Amino acid sequence: MTETNEHPLRAAPVVLIGEDRLSTGVAECLRSAGVEVIALGEPPLGDVRTALRDRPSAVLIATLDDIVALRYALVVEYMQPGVRLIVTIFDRTVAGQVRRSVRNCEVLSAAEIVVPSLIGPCVDTDLLALFKGSDGLRGVVGGAQGPTLRAAGPVRPGRWRRALGWARSQLRPFDVGGRILVGGACGLLAVLVLDTGIGLAHGETLLNAWYAAVKVITTVGPSRLVDRGSEALRAVGSLSMLAAAVFFAAFTAGLVQRLLSRRLAAIVGRRTIPRGDHVVVIGLGHFGFRLCLALADLGLRVVAVERNENAPNVRMAKRMGIPVVVADGRERSVLEGLSLRRARALAAVTSDDLTNVSVSVAALAVREDLRVVLRAFEGAVAQESQALFHIGVVRDVFALASAGLASAALGGSSRVIVADHETYVIDDRERLHRFPPDRVQARPATGGLT
Repeated sequence: MTETNEHPLRAAPVVLIGEDRLSTGVAECLRSAGVEVIALGEPPLGDVRTALRDRPSAVLIATLDDIVALRYALVVEYMQPGVRLIVTIFDRTVAGQVRRSVRNCEVLSAAEIVVPSLIGPCVDTDLLALFKGSDGLRGVVGGAQGPTLRAAGPVRPGRWRRALGWARSQLRPFDVGGRILVGGACGLLAVLVLDTGIGLAHGETLLNAWYAAVKVITTVGPSRLVDRGSEALRAVGSLSMLAAAVFFAAFTAGLVQRLLSRRLAAIVGRRTIPRGDHVVVIGLGHFGFRLCLALADLGLRVVAVERNENAPNVRMAKRMGIPVVVADGRERSVLEGLSLRRARALAAVTSDDLTNVSVSVAALAVREDLRVVLRAFEGAVAQESQALFHIGVVRDVFALASAGLASAALGGSSRVIVADHETYVIDDRERLHRFPPDRVQARPATGGLT
């Protein structure tokens, strides 16, 4: 990335559309890099047409609202076809349609810009960020001479640890209904094996012994062997019938509860709640959902916790095979139920800073050495909390996303990291450059149309 004011894309202003904290941060980054910014907010169409007459170097639509971004992208392309356009869209389906429909358009997601900086500390304490490149994983580590890139080894647990974790997740459901269902099924299986064994021990064939045992667990009645057996055998048969009745009722109750619920976490399969070497993600908004997908793509087990059962990404997470627990992540009992003592890390990425801090406090109370990553909106809140005690690794998501979008507007890479309170851009040759560049003198900036 060129670090002087001679960058060709600085010769003309950047038109910025968006009216939230993300667009404000992008404007600050561009102005710090010496770029004239025409900030329009969410303007009427006439103001967009007027701004495009100045032949901007790029039009940047920075907003967390996909519908707003899509609307203005189509408007800009209609008014000035072929203009260099950068637009932020979260939904991958909508992003694909925009790429196909709008020429010379670069579609970015603020969440995807930030996620590598959230994954790094979740995987390893020394990693500032973790990227998936064409030749494998690349990690960013800090040092006395500044951050550097290095090859990162596999992060997925070994085969035996995965098998053990799978077995734990199958046998220990998180919800009460699941535990009742599994308990009833295991009890019925035990009665079935016991009665089949008794039949075989008394000279019955395997088929007859199995048939008699099935009669017991379905509460049809005892086998003929028990009817004509000793008092001890009848006593055992009576107890097995009583146990089968109890287990059958428990199994039925658990099954009904599972059928009537939304079943955001499964009892068997990939949507079971992991019980070891997993990452707990609190908050299933844009950033939390993208983080879950990225962790799963690396081969790590993940479970999401979301308070709002009707949140849009809850349904999407279910389709993608991510287990979701509807609960308050600030409650210690919830975190303990998610096997936090054996977890790899916890990421608190809700939309509220104080909630994220509360989650961190509760998590560290469960396990003091747990790796905790927090999403921060207001840096002051995180800094004040860290001044009192260690709350984990804090990532200012808007600062990262703003720097990535500003770098993309200047023709650079959108891959950004933060090290020692400095922002760096990783270019296509995997070199790190401080952003905004130190030697750039800011040009006068306009706050909007007059």
